[in-house]
Amino acid sequence: MLTKIDINKLKEVFVTKDEFKDLKNDIVTFKDEILHEIIKLRDDITVVIGYRDMIEDHEQRIIKLEKTDQN
Repeated sequence: MLTKIDINKLKEVFVTKDEFKDLKNDIVTFKDEILHEIIKLRDDITVVIGYRDMIEDHEQRIIKLEKTDQN
């Protein structure tokens, strides 16, 4: 049995070519924004790790100085 297809219902389900391009561009832009933030986070982590190493070394140097000063 054939049923009548409601064109408006089909328009809700399918997107036009322009809408698809817009959606694709939005997704690519969002992906780029996320990647840039991840790169910034990696840079921040690298800096923090570097400072942590310097601080640990600094504490060891202070301990050595205190020992030397006591002698």
